[in-house]
Amino acid sequence: MEQTLSISKFTSPYPNNFSPYRRNRKKCAPTIISQALQTSESVLQANPSTSSYVDNDLATCHVLPDPITSQSLSSLKQIHAQILKLSNVASSAVTMEKLIKMYLYFDSYQLAAAVCYMALSSRALSWDSVIALLMEKGSNPYVHLLIFRELHRLKIRFSVMFLVFTLKICSEICKLNLGLSIHASLIKFGMADETYIMCSLMELYANCSILDYSYRLFYEAPIKDLVLWNRLVALYVDKELLSESLQLYNEMHYYGITGDAITISKVLHACGKIEALREGKAIHTQAVKSGLSCNHMVGSSLVTMYSKNFSIDNSRKVFEIIENKTVVSWNAIVSSCSLNGFLKEALEFLDRMVESGLKPDLVTWNCILSGYSRYGHDYKVFEVLRTIVGNRFRLSSSTITCVLRSVSNLGLLRYGKEIHGYVVRHGFMGNVYIGTSLVDMYAKCGSLTSSQKVFDCMENKNVHTWNSLISGYVQEVQLNQALVLIRKMKHKGFKPDLATWNALISGYATQGLSTQALILIRQIKSDSLKPNVVTWTSLISGFCHKGEFGEALYFVSEMLKEGIEPNSTTVSVLLRASAAIPLLAKGMELHCFAFRRAFDTDIYVSTALTDMYSKSGSLRNAHRIFKRISNKNLASWNAMIMGFASHGHGKESIRLFEEMLKSGLLPDAVTYTALLSGCRHSGLIDEGWKYFDQMQKLYNILPTVEHYTCMIDLLAKTGYLDEAMDLIEKMPMEPDASVWGAILTGSKIHNNLELAETAAKKLYRLEPYNPAIYLTMISLYAKENRWEDVEDVKVAMNALGLKSRFGWSWIAINKKVHTFDVEQSTHPDMGEIHYQLYWLVYDMKKMGYVPDMSCVSQNVKSEEKEQLLMGHTEKLAVTYGLICNTRPIRVVKSTRVCNDCHTWAKYLSRMCDCEIYIRDSVRFHRFVKGKCSCNDYW
Repeated sequence: MEQTLSISKFTSPYPNNFSPYRRNRKKCAPTIISQALQTSESVLQANPSTSSYVDNDLATCHVLPDPITSQSLSSLKQIHAQILKLSNVASSAVTMEKLIKMYLYFDSYQLAAAVCYMALSSRALSWDSVIALLMEKGSNPYVHLLIFRELHRLKIRFSVMFLVFTLKICSEICKLNLGLSIHASLIKFGMADETYIMCSLMELYANCSILDYSYRLFYEAPIKDLVLWNRLVALYVDKELLSESLQLYNEMHYYGITGDAITISKVLHACGKIEALREGKAIHTQAVKSGLSCNHMVGSSLVTMYSKNFSIDNSRKVFEIIENKTVVSWNAIVSSCSLNGFLKEALEFLDRMVESGLKPDLVTWNCILSGYSRYGHDYKVFEVLRTIVGNRFRLSSSTITCVLRSVSNLGLLRYGKEIHGYVVRHGFMGNVYIGTSLVDMYAKCGSLTSSQKVFDCMENKNVHTWNSLISGYVQEVQLNQALVLIRKMKHKGFKPDLATWNALISGYATQGLSTQALILIRQIKSDSLKPNVVTWTSLISGFCHKGEFGEALYFVSEMLKEGIEPNSTTVSVLLRASAAIPLLAKGMELHCFAFRRAFDTDIYVSTALTDMYSKSGSLRNAHRIFKRISNKNLASWNAMIMGFASHGHGKESIRLFEEMLKSGLLPDAVTYTALLSGCRHSGLIDEGWKYFDQMQKLYNILPTVEHYTCMIDLLAKTGYLDEAMDLIEKMPMEPDASVWGAILTGSKIHNNLELAETAAKKLYRLEPYNPAIYLTMISLYAKENRWEDVEDVKVAMNALGLKSRFGWSWIAINKKVHTFDVEQSTHPDMGEIHYQLYWLVYDMKKMGYVPDMSCVSQNVKSEEKEQLLMGHTEKLAVTYGLICNTRPIRVVKSTRVCNDCHTWAKYLSRMCDCEIYIRDSVRFHRFVKGKCSCNDYW
């Protein structure tokens, strides 16, 4: 010690300054020293006013002056001085531990290190004890490094575990320079080849973003044992180099080294993330051979791996053979079911878990929560949230981000604000992921101002935070402001990534600004970024969202010119474009492309194929694709249910819906829209009411305007017009144009002119420039011979600049689209078409066909009305398909097919023994042998 002070200068804790130490120093010394140290500790606990900081380079330790602290430290030194005089006390392990603790408390690291040196030299303490003492100091890693520096200066020989622990701290705080210095010293003293030290060095270099050094260190190791292999593979998985980690694992297996449970769990995690099912099965086989398949960690990883590869059956089989299942095992299977949309089965496993005597933890409930959120059951998310709160769990960051995602999907801004308040109250605002989710939530709920405020208040931001705000401005079509944000982002030191530019590209494309979108793609290249398949897919998706499907298909060829191959997402987007046009031939080409690239096994591509074939009129192919999907998700079922519905197979839609429920999937709002559409197109009133009432009672799905429209249309078409009006009165939201359009159509079918006029007045206000409304009223007035009213409506149309005739039909023949519109635009074969149509009608009349003159609203003679019926666009398109010998004939019409054309197509299908598909604005009509799939109900 620097100075020796008399023990009398220490203030005694005993009454009347009595001290048994003065009476019998030799006899009572150990007891007195221990009591004195305890007293010193109590003084410190009463006055914890030490404040210090350590600079990052470990150069100096600054202790700020404080009278109480200085006096206490001085007292401690006095006690220490007396201890040194007592040989039997100085070598006591308890005494050494207390002295080290006290010096660490005062941040007197030099003296703490000196005591450590004495204790280790005299073997009073072991290295493990010293490590434990240093860990007690708290979470400040620099304390350990300061002690390490002082001990190194004292030239002590460190133990392997102490060096491993030191390197681990360097790794955690990314102190590469210090780590390199320690590595150099280890080489100098011949300790660098020790296995656990090498593992620590490899981890240090990996965490400091130089994984190549880790691999080089491993490669140069004289003996590559199991521990080194395991550590290297684990590091590659942790750094998301998943394919490389599998290659390393295969190499490890080639040399006859079997991984331990941790390594196998890691590589199974990699197989799950990159959907490498074949490799995962091979690793499963190795785990069985090595006897590790029954290990809880490996078993849980196998369950997760199979679930992420959509092999849910294998996932369940692995789970069932796990003995003595832990909470982790149950969480794995619950997560597996939730991930794949089997939410009902996830809840069943949750019940089984409780029955087994285990209590679900927060991770369990988060698995259920994420499943509901992932598959659109956003209201269920809030139910699970109430359960979590009711069980007094503290919400985690993943819970909050998941709930905020559902808030965003539903646009529930008020609930989002409540979650924001919880975040602030519980100190989560420093979490960058939660902050980013809040920015995203406010932006998607239309509160861009609040989104900007949260963004401005965030101390920690990452690229994703910037991207969320930029996407918000793009969503609100404030593209210039989004560009300003990108410039600010660069100024703050954040480099925009492809996701940043892709959001902006999608925004420009959605607005039809293809030139600006292409300029951005060139700008990406100037920023040393290479536009990838996501960039082009964003562009294509934007055009699809705008409805410009021709442009979308054009940019596919531009993407191919750049040497970028479409991926499964691109194919899914293109299939949606083909379904919307619909171009069956183009869709089939994309199907062939997907098949050659093995994309057809992707569940999203398969779902898009099902949707495309349904909307293109090939219901048989759609159903065939659907049946081949091994792990159907909710979107797959919805696409097929909607396919049956649009083709008028309402009972098939219901049968498929019941089958979906039996599979364990829960319906969402889209499911019920498809189901009610099936009832609507098939006239199934009782079933319609049943499922309309069921959706809220059983599944807590609030009916939207789409659901009300389906029910009102069903009631109106079947003649229950009063019930339809009553349902409108009960709607919790304002009826839109689709609702009143359903009333107008029903009124036309059942010749209720008064109600039609009521609906028309509503529609004139909601959609004043929709010519279909005016033409429907003209047709109704014409039926009643109210020609003055017909002229009044025509005058109103002329005043608004609307055409009194509109609509078109088209047919694709030999990859070329032939369009026929009401203006009778010139077609090179129009003469032949009219000639063929005339003879077709002539032959049909012999079979009993009678033109329906009520479909003509002009006040002209019957001969002229028949000529006008001959000019209907669907007749021209179908006739041209017959001339070109196209089989089957597929026609798309922009408006509802009229009664006369419907009857004409039935006669034609019987007379020419051909199959005719007409897709009008409402549904599909399939004409075969004189019958239509709609059963004359449309």
